[in-house]
Amino acid sequence: MKGLKINPVVLILINILAPSMYIFINGKYLMIYLLVFSSLLMILMGRVKRMIALLIIFFSMYGAHLLTMKTGVFESFGLFLIVLAQSVPVIALATVLVSKYSSAQLLSALETMRLPRALVVAVTITIKYIPTFKREFGYIKESMRLRGISFTWKRPIKSFQYFVVPQLFRCAALAEEVTAAGLVKGIDAPERRSSFFEQKVRWYDLLVLILFIAGLAGIYILKEN
Repeated sequence: MKGLKINPVVLILINILAPSMYIFINGKYLMIYLLVFSSLLMILMGRVKRMIALLIIFFSMYGAHLLTMKTGVFESFGLFLIVLAQSVPVIALATVLVSKYSSAQLLSALETMRLPRALVVAVTITIKYIPTFKREFGYIKESMRLRGISFTWKRPIKSFQYFVVPQLFRCAALAEEVTAAGLVKGIDAPERRSSFFEQKVRWYDLLVLILFIAGLAGIYILKEN
């Protein structure tokens, strides 16, 4: 299923607005709304498997939360799970943003907003570094296996160091590589860069954003009444 190609700027705005609305709207109602909205949006985008994974993770966390609160065992862990479950719909949309769009597409879309070049580059690199971060952890884990080093909960701090220290060194090296690649591609040029991927805002992009904001406004009004 191919699905709609939603403008990445719309997904970025949703990921910015949604968490901040927990300050103004009751967490329970907002959580349900975000779950329904994210599920429908992922279906429209052709990400049905990811939507199913979202529902499984969410209801697993929510069920564990209800179980811990009902039995009175590990209540603090149950509270942590419900807080984490509230962010699952937004994280699911963020994973779609990371996996579906290339760096060139993100740059092209963000530049249509007339944002400062430094901010556009920083946001793009941050978003696209997530899969790189995951891949680097895989390399570190494989390297540890070859050296006979295993992660153990008996020494969590020591084991954690085996992951973090190499990752920090790789971050520094990758930062230099990304900077060099960006300079070669003229990222610091004062002129507006052209792109093969022209990310235009289409009618369904505006419709998705309007419906999302209208839903938030409706929940807020109902809460006040």
